[in-house]
Amino acid sequence: MKIKVQPEDFKVEEIIDIQINKDGPYTLLKLQKRYWNTLDVIDFVARKLSVSKKNFSRAGLKDRYSLSIQYLSFRGDFTRTVEEKNFRLEPVGKIPKPISPDSLCGNKFAITLRDLNDNEIGKIKRNYPEVIDYGLPNYFDEQRFGSARHRQGFFAKFLMRGHYRGALKSLLCFPYKEDSRSLKFFKKTCAENWGNWDKCLKVSPVEFRKILFFLRENPNDCKNAIKMIDRDMLNLYLLAYQSYLFNKVLSSVVKECAEGVIEVPYSMGSFLFYRKLRKRDFVAGLKIPMLTEKVDMSGFLGKAIRSVLDSEMIQLKDFKLSKMRFRGVRFKSFLRSAIIFPKDFLIGRPQDDEIYKNKRKILLNFWLPPGAYATTLIKRLMI
Repeated sequence: MKIKVQPEDFKVEEIIDIQINKDGPYTLLKLQKRYWNTLDVIDFVARKLSVSKKNFSRAGLKDRYSLSIQYLSFRGDFTRTVEEKNFRLEPVGKIPKPISPDSLCGNKFAITLRDLNDNEIGKIKRNYPEVIDYGLPNYFDEQRFGSARHRQGFFAKFLMRGHYRGALKSLLCFPYKEDSRSLKFFKKTCAENWGNWDKCLKVSPVEFRKILFFLRENPNDCKNAIKMIDRDMLNLYLLAYQSYLFNKVLSSVVKECAEGVIEVPYSMGSFLFYRKLRKRDFVAGLKIPMLTEKVDMSGFLGKAIRSVLDSEMIQLKDFKLSKMRFRGVRFKSFLRSAIIFPKDFLIGRPQDDEIYKNKRKILLNFWLPPGAYATTLIKRLMI
């Protein structure tokens, strides 16, 4: 089975709830893109128009390997359409407040699975009614862990332990296979020439130069060098580790409440899926907190959280990052549903795959709540 063979195979559209007017302090923007990260689009447009990227807000992030439609807001007037290779950004109207995750009702997907054989088609047909009846675990999938796919540790965990040099090395020295050739060369150069910042600067991408310039002038101050990193990126690095911890807590819930548990490896460990739930109504209403220093450690979830913290050798107080004194950078607390039920979930009839000879393809249509991953649903269908 293959997904994302071409961007049109993975279509996703944000469904938002926001009042559109003729006048207002913010402009609502519609972004259609492929091969672009959402934050990269914002950065590119801000530089092209000579405006601050702080004027832009978003509801979510969309996979670069998809054909996606999402919405941004701009503080002030934004009257022109910006069209570049593989993205188009156009004004829709005026809104009274900036768009945010609270504006997002869900995401609508149309996904083509390719290169299927008869056995895989049989799995999809068998698993479909189980997903309808019992839902699936609401794991964060691979896309959330780009900053740790080198498997050398989480940037955020290094910060929590006060290991600032280790945090920088995790960012600058360890490539992973999805990196471009030039980025791999840069990281190899940093690993082999740590401390020789002039040499590293010669091959540095733009996004890392501010850090390296600071280190050249302050070679032993890794702590403040970290503060040269864009705040949005720092918050994403923190969220990546929180997401990993959430997945571990959720796996404990599955072990406790499910039947027919099946282990599926992923880059950060294993997902535990299930065929049935013993406590369906309880688990369907369960919300798991993203871990911060203020998380409630009582009850059913408290036991699972304590076990995860012990396995990671961290404590709740470590989430404070009190030694860093970041402004606008912190572990954020919110609740996330333990399981999800896809809405309007339809599976098309198998068809001949025009790309892979003698193989079949199937179209999936469904809605998911904000923050849920379509790729997790696909993994569940294929067990």
